[in-house]
Amino acid sequence: MKCISTRPLTSAMKTLIMLSAFAAISQANGQAKATTRGGEITLQEDLVSVHYHRQSGTMDITWRDGHKLLNLASSAVLEDGRTLATTAYANHDLENADPNEKTAESIGKGIAHEYSIRSSSPGMPTLLQHLWLYDGKPWIAIEAELGPEAGAIGTRHFDAIVAKGENAVQVGGNKSLRVLHVPFDNDMWFRYNSLAVADMKSGQTYTSNEVTAIYDDVTRQALVLGSIAHDTWKTAIEVHAAGGGLADVDIYGGISSPTGVRTDTHDTIVHGLVHGEHVVSPRVLIGSFSDWRDGLEAYGAVNAAIHPPLQWAGGVPMGWNSWAAYGGKIDDHRYLDSAVFVRDVLVPQGFGRNKVVYTNLDAFWSRLDAVQLVEAVANIKAMRASDGTHFEPGIYWTPFAYWSDDLDAYVEGTGMKYRYRDILLKAPDGTLLPKVDGGLAIDPSHPGAKARTTYFVQEFKKLGFQYLKLDFLVHGALEGAHFDPAIQTGTEAYNEGMKQIADENDNRMFLSLSIAPLFPSGYGHARRVSCDTKGHISGGDQSTEYMLNSLTYGWWTDKNLYITDPDHIVLGEQADQGARSVVEGKSRLLSAVISGGMILDSSQLADDPQGRTLAKAVYDNQPWFSIANEGKIFRPIEGNTGDKAAAAFIRPSSHGVYVAVFNYDEKLPQTITIPLDRIDKTLVDSASVSVIDISSGAALPSTHGSLTVQLSPSESKLIELRRE
Repeated sequence: MKCISTRPLTSAMKTLIMLSAFAAISQANGQAKATTRGGEITLQEDLVSVHYHRQSGTMDITWRDGHKLLNLASSAVLEDGRTLATTAYANHDLENADPNEKTAESIGKGIAHEYSIRSSSPGMPTLLQHLWLYDGKPWIAIEAELGPEAGAIGTRHFDAIVAKGENAVQVGGNKSLRVLHVPFDNDMWFRYNSLAVADMKSGQTYTSNEVTAIYDDVTRQALVLGSIAHDTWKTAIEVHAAGGGLADVDIYGGISSPTGVRTDTHDTIVHGLVHGEHVVSPRVLIGSFSDWRDGLEAYGAVNAAIHPPLQWAGGVPMGWNSWAAYGGKIDDHRYLDSAVFVRDVLVPQGFGRNKVVYTNLDAFWSRLDAVQLVEAVANIKAMRASDGTHFEPGIYWTPFAYWSDDLDAYVEGTGMKYRYRDILLKAPDGTLLPKVDGGLAIDPSHPGAKARTTYFVQEFKKLGFQYLKLDFLVHGALEGAHFDPAIQTGTEAYNEGMKQIADENDNRMFLSLSIAPLFPSGYGHARRVSCDTKGHISGGDQSTEYMLNSLTYGWWTDKNLYITDPDHIVLGEQADQGARSVVEGKSRLLSAVISGGMILDSSQLADDPQGRTLAKAVYDNQPWFSIANEGKIFRPIEGNTGDKAAAAFIRPSSHGVYVAVFNYDEKLPQTITIPLDRIDKTLVDSASVSVIDISSGAALPSTHGSLTVQLSPSESKLIELRRE
């Protein structure tokens, strides 16, 4: 199927938690210091420095590697129409000039150093900027805060940083710069997009959600900028180009335009008003890296330290799902017979992981009546393969979306106290929000919605399900007039709703998020890396190439935010867009292997001869399964593919490097040639590099200088390069 805390923490509490999190991933290689001389405040660490210009209210960030962000300011648009900007204030004073002793006492290690700069003028509300420098790390963090007077008024648009000017962004000579667009969620087959700055039109706005990388794909040098606080705001990054280069960069909380169900956040009303005693912008990480891929991985690790991903003792799942196979025609016979085929045919070939196969009902499981559902679950749990592999049942639910037009239906678990019209999210004028993906949004803060969540999660646990697929979660993050007045934004509501689900589950079921925002994370074990994907190698939406576009630019989320779910492997033309050949099916399998190894078949294994034949052939690949079982993600070699997928992905092996290559053309063969120094610079120093085909174990001709792979239409290969 297509796809926390219950209240925001105080600013002081968030600071302590985030500093502690950074401490866990930092190493003290330098010592930060602060100085004020005349018109300039300097905050300096070994790898990065901040130069704050007290006359203009702007700052420059410079790195030892030569990268720069210049002329940065912070600002907010208040609800009364006023704009506060650091550039408009007369006074800019460093408040905590020597925080080291305090920081060390607070977190146990003196490696995170916080500084605050207060901007003030007579008759104007104060505006603060908080900055953190980290010993031995090439990044800083920054957030802005409204003083109490302005906080009481509130804002819907809060700029953590705004950099203006044709030379404001300087990365690696600015010769071949690209800017990465990251989708807010994985709905509607939105794609990542690596945009060439040289192709950007002057005056046009280019956006990303939560994070971006500004990088030179030739040298790989990069700046990575992204939000690391996901409790309140939906964070946007906007850039403008001029004269073939970047002119402006704006990172702000309060995505609001354009609005509409098919835009990034699917919102139809403006971002919620954030007001109160402590109103802070998104906290933003800004770092400089020699390789944009390392930078995004570091950004993911920082987020993981702040809000750790859920852990699952059973490892990365492997199994079968009913959606692409049978959709709305699923019944208990097809469900059980598919499991029998997996047990008797596929498990002996190596299908399954840690002696477990998950067998999951997707949407339309309600076609099974109560007796059939109980008996089906019992039969699955009793099933054993000859090698002892056992089967665990899974089920599907949409906690924040309602699919009926019967608004007077009683809400499950509420004892007839609430009808669905009560718990649906409303606009400020009391009208229902428009449907998204055909479903109406449920307000996660409503007591009736909370009771519904308790009812369903506890029922699923009681029935014995071990896997719960949660879909259309973005409905819970929509902006609206929430029942609980303490909930000011869609992100706050999403945090509250997801935290309840995670708490109710108590890690009993594997939680797999399907259609869901990228952030906030930490509430599911897995998340789909893209929207629905089936079995065709190409053709746009739902293809292997489409899914691998998300892996090309979103691999860094794996294990930092969630286990990567590459969606279903679909074999046979009777299933929805199933692979039509063994070659095409193997390419779909390999796309899952390199995504970290989560494998869920969704072929018609109960009754389709073609699907069964293809499954037996495609899954007869123990060498690929062995690599998948390691649960390690591959990353792209190149980042210059625009909104398409890369053709080659790599990860280290025990003997060298694994390389996966794909031909997305269904009709024509392709030759892929990759310089070895783009794969791994240490390979260049080897006199010769041996090449092993992993699937067959065959030794291919050794290589030196570059790797060349011949692929037939729709074919892919997984090879290992070994230093000789």
